[in-house]
Amino acid sequence: MHAEAGNGQYEMALGYTTCTYAANNLIFMRKVVRAIANKHGLLATFVPKYTLDDIGSGSHVHLSLWQNGQNVFQASDASSQHGMSKVGEELMAGVLDHLPSILAFTTPLSNSYDRIQPNTWSGAYQC
Repeated sequence: MHAEAGNGQYEMALGYTTCTYAANNLIFMRKVVRAIANKHGLLATFVPKYTLDDIGSGSHVHLSLWQNGQNVFQASDASSQHGMSKVGEELMAGVLDHLPSILAFTTPLSNSYDRIQPNTWSGAYQC
């Protein structure tokens, strides 16, 4: 846990695990933080844009792709221009192609779109 750039903003880094455990850990962490804040008369919020004049907060995910204990996202040699394997490049191409649909899951609140703007430390462009 460390302070971030936003007013009263902190980052909680959770360890990597499988998708379902990661989702459960995120919900559990938010419940614990809210309970501790409430116990001390404070408000912990996880909304993307608490005030329109600050950078906002987000939740992000780091992706990896494994098969039989092997990282299949990363290129195994220097032949790749971007360090990704063919499978990794195809995964990222799919993410970029389907990004508008993925946003329905990753930005479920109308408030989320107040944050996805240029100069707000968010991914405002599909590229």
